Amino acid sequence: MDMEFYGSVTVGERGQIVLPSKLRKEFEIKAGDKILVLGRKLYGKWGIFLVKAEILAEIINEFEKKLREALKK
Repeated sequence: MDMEFYGSVTVGERGQIVLPSKLRKEFEIKAGDKILVLGRKLYGKWGIFLVKAEILAEIINEFEKKLREALKK
């Protein structure tokens, strides 16, 4: 799995963060984009996953397509 470090962010008093500009440019994130925030606790640790809503919709559609094809066999 390829992963790149884009910097660190600080959570403000209102719980807000600013995404690093390099990350916004590379992933074409613009003002007004919908970003889904997912989290998972496992083994006493936690993690956060951010995904553009439109991309998650594409992933789900692809998964459903492959599932339908597999069920036809």
